[in-house]
Amino acid sequence: MASAIIYVFSGTDNTHHAALMIKEALERNGVETVVHRVREPLEGAPSPEGFDYAGFGYPVHAFNCPEIFLRFVRSLPPSAGGKAFIFKTSGEPFWPNGASSRRLIKILSSKGFDVALEQHLLMPYNIVFRYDDRLVKQMLRYCGALCCLLVKRLLAGERDVIRFGLKHKIISFVFRVQQPGAKLNGRLYGTDKKKCDLCMKCVGGCPTGNITFDGKKLRFDFKCAMCMRCAMFCPNDAVNPGLLRFWKVNGAYDFKRIKNDETLSGDFVNPDTKGYFGLFWRYYKEAGEALARHGIEISDY
Repeated sequence: MASAIIYVFSGTDNTHHAALMIKEALERNGVETVVHRVREPLEGAPSPEGFDYAGFGYPVHAFNCPEIFLRFVRSLPPSAGGKAFIFKTSGEPFWPNGASSRRLIKILSSKGFDVALEQHLLMPYNIVFRYDDRLVKQMLRYCGALCCLLVKRLLAGERDVIRFGLKHKIISFVFRVQQPGAKLNGRLYGTDKKKCDLCMKCVGGCPTGNITFDGKKLRFDFKCAMCMRCAMFCPNDAVNPGLLRFWKVNGAYDFKRIKNDETLSGDFVNPDTKGYFGLFWRYYKEAGEALARHGIEISDY
């Protein structure tokens, strides 16, 4: 039986949700699949050796791959030409997100991985503002269908032509300032003592180990990746994310409820959509065309 390993970094679970969709699609096609969630400490991850396919998934942070995920990939042993694929999630479909995988592909190639495919998946924002449930449902449906498409193409031996121009390199370099900025801002995090009941969910959930408890109070260090997990998942809305406090989104999206809610149309973005979300239509139009070419019905998701 063929096998696959999926390495995924995910703060607020969007990218992990996509990884599980890919795992499900692979196993429907007879590929035994393991999902490894990347977090500190980075040691102890399964080796890619012995697997037929290796997947690498991450959320786009300021048009870049999160630094913790790059460090993790650097720590992996070399691969003897293993077939690899990349999937990345973001809250918007704009071209600068394409720059985010440039450094990751360079590292993977240097380790002997054969990067065959890359898939950009839209998932709802965990910062700035909360997405409408109708849009979230549309994102979930297309994410599921596109994960199926990724697997179908991977098993058929298809390849993407992945190129990065000067504009991608410039965008990636300029916005990389987010990484040291995240570490500095991480030290500015705090909690509302009137709301915080020391449940420790933020401590246990932080993927970079940035939050600790000294026996008296919570401490925030300089290791933050700005994934927003602590602020979003705090049950009491007690986390203050420093300079990002006005962009905080608290409360996880209930994907199961939204997906099964028949009162939600799931076509929030359509040819008649105006304003900011009207800019999303090209992504969904092109995704729909790609799905149709491969015989995948969006109505099945």
